[in-house]
Amino acid sequence: MVAVIFAIGLIFSYLAVVSTLCVVRNRSLARSTAFLRILTSWFVPVLGPIFTLRVAAEESPQNLQSRWWLWPLRWLISDESPEPGFARVTDMGADAERILPGSTPGPPP
Repeated sequence: MVAVIFAIGLIFSYLAVVSTLCVVRNRSLARSTAFLRILTSWFVPVLGPIFTLRVAAEESPQNLQSRWWLWPLRWLISDESPEPGFARVTDMGADAERILPGSTPGPPP
C-alpha cells in the first residue's frame, strides 16, 4: 500500500515539476500569468499540470518536443491530428447529395 501511494505521489510530483519547468523556461510570459500557471500545476491535481503542459506546448517559442525530460509525456504535447483526414474541409452540397440524392437544388440556369 505504501509503495502504491509513493508511486502515485511520484507521478503527481513529476507532472507538477515538469509543468513548472516549462512555464519557467518560457520567458515570453508575463510574471502574473507564469505565477498563476505554476499555482495551477501544483494545486489542481493531475488536470492542472496536464492543462499547463498542453498550453505551454502550444504557446511556447521553444520546441518542447525536443526536451529529454518530457519523453514520457510526448503523447500529451504532440501536435498531430487524430487521423489524416481530420482537417479536411467538407463540401456540404456534395455531402448532402451523397447522403440523399436529388435533395439539393442545382445551380440556377
